[in-house]
Amino acid sequence: MANGYLVERRSGRDRRMVSDRRLGSERRAGDERRQSADHESVAAARGLISGGESFIDATTGAPYELAPMGSKSTLARSLLDGVGAVLVDIVGGFYEAGTDAKAWPQVLSRLRDLIDADVCAIASHEHDAGRGRLEHSVGIDALYVTAYADFYARDNVWLRDQEKFTTADTVWASQDLLPDARLVETEFYKFWLRPQELFHHLFGVINVEGDRVLFLMLGRARAKGAFWEDDADLIRRLLPALRRGLSAGVGFKRLQSLHRIALDTLDALPIGVFLLNDGGQIVVANRLAREILQDDEGLYVSTSGLGVRLTGGRVKVRDLILGGPSRAGERAGEIQGFSLPRGPGRKPVTLLLSPVQDFSEARNRSDPAAVLFAADPERPVEVDPRRLTRIYGLSRAEARVAALLATGKRLDEVAAALGLTYETVRKHLKQIFSKTSSERQADLVRTLSLGPGGLRI
Repeated sequence: MANGYLVERRSGRDRRMVSDRRLGSERRAGDERRQSADHESVAAARGLISGGESFIDATTGAPYELAPMGSKSTLARSLLDGVGAVLVDIVGGFYEAGTDAKAWPQVLSRLRDLIDADVCAIASHEHDAGRGRLEHSVGIDALYVTAYADFYARDNVWLRDQEKFTTADTVWASQDLLPDARLVETEFYKFWLRPQELFHHLFGVINVEGDRVLFLMLGRARAKGAFWEDDADLIRRLLPALRRGLSAGVGFKRLQSLHRIALDTLDALPIGVFLLNDGGQIVVANRLAREILQDDEGLYVSTSGLGVRLTGGRVKVRDLILGGPSRAGERAGEIQGFSLPRGPGRKPVTLLLSPVQDFSEARNRSDPAAVLFAADPERPVEVDPRRLTRIYGLSRAEARVAALLATGKRLDEVAAALGLTYETVRKHLKQIFSKTSSERQADLVRTLSLGPGGLRI
């Protein structure tokens, strides 16, 4: 079918237009695919190399004889028994793709070529809702990927027998799910398969959760013939590795998400936090810690890691962390506190160094060994009046007064900043005391600055 030709489909009130475009880089020419169907090309595609008139296993170097097409071939059996470099590469690719989605096209292409398929995809399907999509695919035009999710997933005649897709690691050939004679009569074939020159398919169930199934799908042209039984055996043996790779990817993404949430949470704290390794190097620093370090308030970074300038001179934090060996998994030393003096009339930056208790045997020197907390009393606390309204039930006017008081301003300074009289501010303060259960202004400031209203979010 020529590029740009539109296939029109009417079903009830629906009128669907699907363009049968071809991407040359995604689809191999028909002649090339037919040539690869001979024994020598199939052997090469399965990780084997030609050695004159005989064939040699690329992994073991052992010669073997080719069995007739469609039978239990020695070629495929040798590959299954010995696994082979290609399969090892594919299995490794599953784990890589599980953590990096950009690797899916490469590993699916290798699997497609290994069993001489034209397309390869990981697909999902929800039986109750009749929804499905191609999660990752190679050899399928993006237009057909979209059309499958929008229209044809619910028309996929091979998925109508849900019982066939309830057990992981089961493999089905398309002709076992629906006879070929009936397939060609379906709209799914006429409007989605045939325009892509696809016919024979192989399905491998990866995972089942309730009515949702995740499966591997490989397809090829009718001229190539049905998939071999050995192809099904190979896919069946690869499915557990594919499932573990996907599971590892889910776990990795969950850890990434938790890592981002933890960093965002640290950034919200109104106190500086440094995570340091054994060598005093900064592993993680939250936003306020970075600001204190940048302002050069007695903390500095050198090739020896983080250091502090005390009254008696400079001290390397790593020397404070490593006070000597202790029991396995423990850090030597007690919690230590310091004050970093600044100029006359200025309040010092205060520090608290706490060792990390890590009992993991897999711990290495780059992991956090201590936490350094840093507080700068001269750094203003930023309190959002809108949060005070939601947390304490303050009115807007009361919240604005409370937010300024939390920064350390006096009542007259608050009145001047808001353009209010001193007496009006005093009336607001009385209501604020009542709603926050505070008795004195010092109690109020402590409540506001240490409560969730003082978080930097």
